[in-house]
Amino acid sequence: MSQEPLISVKDIKKHFQVESGSLKAVDGISFDIYPGETFGLVGESGCGKSTAGRTIMRLYEPTDGELMFKGNNIYELSKKEMQDVRKNFQMIFQDPYACLNPKMNVEDIVAEPLDIHNIYTNREERHRKVVELLELVGLGNEHAMRFPHEFSGGQRQRIGIARALALNPEFIICDEPISALDVSIQAQVVNLLKELQDKLGLTYLFIAHDLSMVRYISDRVGVMYLGKMMELAPSEVLYDNPLHPYTKALLSAIPIPDPEAQRKKKIIKLEGDVPSPINPPEGCRFVDRCPYAIQRCRDEEPEWRELEDKHYVACHRAEELRD
Repeated sequence: MSQEPLISVKDIKKHFQVESGSLKAVDGISFDIYPGETFGLVGESGCGKSTAGRTIMRLYEPTDGELMFKGNNIYELSKKEMQDVRKNFQMIFQDPYACLNPKMNVEDIVAEPLDIHNIYTNREERHRKVVELLELVGLGNEHAMRFPHEFSGGQRQRIGIARALALNPEFIICDEPISALDVSIQAQVVNLLKELQDKLGLTYLFIAHDLSMVRYISDRVGVMYLGKMMELAPSEVLYDNPLHPYTKALLSAIPIPDPEAQRKKKIIKLEGDVPSPINPPEGCRFVDRCPYAIQRCRDEEPEWRELEDKHYVACHRAEELRD
């Protein structure tokens, strides 16, 4: 793994103005993603992980922060300058049913990025490139003239992946790319993403709430809660030795295939609901649901710090709570 990050996320914030105030969907997160790695981003629904992905992609304009890519702050670029960067940044969306235009055939869907950036010289070259992309994801020439409604969910997601690969990107954001698929198909799509990464040297931000799948595909994992990063570590370290109470609770909910081990396992049940991102707690975001919270947690926001080698956490009591 290269020592120079491909992507540096620096204190990114995305706030939405609503009637009752400012909704702090993403409220200051920082991490690096290195060439060729998969960075997993996990958390409960509504924690801000998809908003973070779309803000990194600049589909949402950030409220604050920097996104460094090859020495440039992407957020300072004009729309015209973003066109070149956009070739290197692509996204695979959550819902393969909603992200494909039902009125376009597969060839036109996959070729849309090629059309926008004028990548081909004639229709034959366009068709050839589309077929190459379809074959790369396990489809073929016979699928090119069909329409999205003629495909299964897994096949539609493959079409979405082919479209994301059309411009030879370096970085792809996978925004819950398997959550809308049958369990039997999920592993096929994740294995395809891993194969493509090895073959093409891709770098992924993999956003999901399925923690077992994130462990399988990710090199490092960040855990978000209510717009903040709670913990970040290499995948195996995070799963084997979580430091933050929230991470421990999430991991305790993963079922174990062994019934005897499952019965003996301690499950941490979180009390209460996730607070509103319009009016989050003053100190630690997790304070109202944390079984270990003390007064300091209410008064003072925890510092984001490296507690162990490459293992970061935002918790006042992380040392005390080590297993």
